[in-house]
Amino acid sequence: MVGLIWTGALWVIAVGITRMGWATRLRRLSAGLGREHTAMVLLLLAFHSRATRTGAEDSLNNPFVIETIARGALAVAALVVILPLFLPQARLAVVVRRKLWGVFALGAYFAVAGLSVLWSVFLLNTAGKVLEIGVAFGLGYVIATRRDSIDAARRSLQFVLYLEGFLIAVAISGFILVPSVFAVTLSRPGFFFNETMVAPFGGPNGFSAVGAMLAAFALAHVFTAKRGEPKMHWLALMVMGSISTVLSSGRQGVIIWLVSMSLLFVMYRRTLFLFLIAPAVSLFTIVNWETLWGIVSRNQVTGSLVTLTGRTNLWTAGIEAWQKQPLTGYGFGVGGRFVALRSVDLDFVTHLHNGFIESLVGVGLLGFLPFMFAVLRTLTWSFRHLRRKIDVPFTILIIPLTLQNFVGLGFGAWFNTNLMMFALIVALADSMGLRPNQQSASLYAPNAPPARRSRAVARR
Repeated sequence: MVGLIWTGALWVIAVGITRMGWATRLRRLSAGLGREHTAMVLLLLAFHSRATRTGAEDSLNNPFVIETIARGALAVAALVVILPLFLPQARLAVVVRRKLWGVFALGAYFAVAGLSVLWSVFLLNTAGKVLEIGVAFGLGYVIATRRDSIDAARRSLQFVLYLEGFLIAVAISGFILVPSVFAVTLSRPGFFFNETMVAPFGGPNGFSAVGAMLAAFALAHVFTAKRGEPKMHWLALMVMGSISTVLSSGRQGVIIWLVSMSLLFVMYRRTLFLFLIAPAVSLFTIVNWETLWGIVSRNQVTGSLVTLTGRTNLWTAGIEAWQKQPLTGYGFGVGGRFVALRSVDLDFVTHLHNGFIESLVGVGLLGFLPFMFAVLRTLTWSFRHLRRKIDVPFTILIIPLTLQNFVGLGFGAWFNTNLMMFALIVALADSMGLRPNQQSASLYAPNAPPARRSRAVARR
């Protein structure tokens, strides 16, 4: 309950700030989306209500503890808030007419997840997780079927990033000012300090990955800002996200940061990147290889690094379990821990650290195929729009989300912040369409003449 209380208190402050007169940009985020964002906050709060379990047996013997009860209550409250918006729009014709095939695929994925309750190895756990993703996908559907769906999806994504960024800002401040609460000495030292940044409301891997995502989102805004627009707040956000990745010492965040930043520099500062930044970084890496390797490896033995800190063993267990029941899986959200990891006595680990395998083991090919359709469709949308430099701050987001899905829980199984963002990005991709708008291509080109850009805005 500690994580839930901390998150709730901090988000009350964060939402309060959006209501202040001077916070014009923040106040606009929820304009006309009050009910949707209220449901979103309740659902995201549920994610932060997590029980500490010793293993699968502990969960099976004590399914109802205060944290799981609170999580269920918050999910039901979110459903009650969103239901009046969802029911009037529950028409398949809307999806077909507007060609919302990504949203339709998420609906199919949810349907299989719901049916998996019938054969789940842990019915109660699956039912609770299905309720949560049902609300998340319902939010995505409601936003995708609005008349202003593109703007609504963008503002909703910004709202989620704002809430998570607020938590990161508090964690960084706490690491400096209150290290007894926000810094811990783990078996592996941090990149530059012995301590690693943690918080009552989050762990190092989450802070690392979300920080890298925020940094990429901010840099994209810096590169795509119109002439004369202020950039300092975006630069500050980029620095804050990068600091979060460093202090939390998560290597998945480093990979996300490097890939996303490199992609953005290649798109907007190619000459600078290829002839100055890349050679300088390469030379610095070669000269200081032993020091840098010691920092990144965090004093781990080579064998541990080869298995990606044991991840490959978890993945092998997941694939072997899936091969025994490939079509249906073992129940949404429970196949990984209660079958795959339990079979190799690793059920003290909560998931397989790979969202794709977690989905495959949970719902089998019946659910995995529509899930992958939504993923590949969204990636196609992202790559096409990134190539044309359209809506870059938002189209870049699926890249860090997908990267984390390979080495963490990501958005491939039960509800978390990543899955909420994925549902919103699918809604945005469906609303914009896979084909980039030729007329809006200049809207995000930083060097476009002011007159031309204003005409593009008018047409948009």
